[in-house]
Amino acid sequence: MTYPDFYKAAVASAGNHDHRMAKAWWPEQYMGEPGEHYKEQSNLSIAKNLKGKLLLIHGDMDNNVNPASSYRLAAELVKNNKDFEFIIIPNANHDLTWRSKYAARKRMDFFVKHLWNIEPPKEFEFKEYN
Repeated sequence: MTYPDFYKAAVASAGNHDHRMAKAWWPEQYMGEPGEHYKEQSNLSIAKNLKGKLLLIHGDMDNNVNPASSYRLAAELVKNNKDFEFIIIPNANHDLTWRSKYAARKRMDFFVKHLWNIEPPKEFEFKEYN
């Protein structure tokens, strides 16, 4: 959302959209002590800039990035009358990007639809791989 004209479509899986909600040690090692710059780095502060298509995906059992981070971004997007899609994956943790075939399919479907402008294959299923 920092460069709204650059991206046509984006997917945020288990996104940490606001460092003020993160575990203190994580942003502090890269950004220093909390201050106004935390707000400047927050997707909540720039939600009003969204122009492209956005899909938020979060696992409801994420113990690394609190799902509230995605809910708060969704609230800001709604407040700014922005269109977006939001999927909560039941019983999924932070690693849903790799472990949830459903999340992978929804992400693929989203990009196929919004970048190629075609309907994705119905109920496509990923095969297991090692």
